[in-house]
Amino acid sequence: MREELKTERLLLRPLEKADAERLARLANNWNVARMLARMPYPYSLDIAEDWIGRQKSLREEGGEFAYAVTNDEGLIGGCGLQSHADGTHEIGYWIGEPYWNRGFASEAARAVLDEASARFGAETIIAGHQADNHASGRVLTKLGFRYTGEEHRWSVARQEKMRCLTMRLARREVAA
Repeated sequence: MREELKTERLLLRPLEKADAERLARLANNWNVARMLARMPYPYSLDIAEDWIGRQKSLREEGGEFAYAVTNDEGLIGGCGLQSHADGTHEIGYWIGEPYWNRGFASEAARAVLDEASARFGAETIIAGHQADNHASGRVLTKLGFRYTGEEHRWSVARQEKMRCLTMRLARREVAA
């Protein structure tokens, strides 16, 4: 996947060491972390630095493509794609609470989705959101995802299995 993706209001780029402090500040928020499967809470500077430090090798191995979602204020969230052994690619995203309700999640996810569809094929792209995260469900359905079922996924922040609604993007929906 390309190193940088540009949208009308955003630049998506690889995470940099200089992002660590802002990443830790935005991610260390229960309202953000509780809605994600893999984000720990509390989220410290050490966790941010470790996460950023692993991104280059994950990208080179083709296992994960994480982008810093930035605007003129700097980092405001993250969006990326994780490759699974079964050939599917799962999109995920988060936006810091001060930037909610401005369409940034949809805009960032659309950029990653367009790039991923071109590279891997739309039929391989999946997503999921916790059943109580209605905002994420709206973002994904707006992008053309359709519900396929549900499963229970471990939430690192909540330290429990959470009901997750699974989704898939169909080729016909990308073409539209």
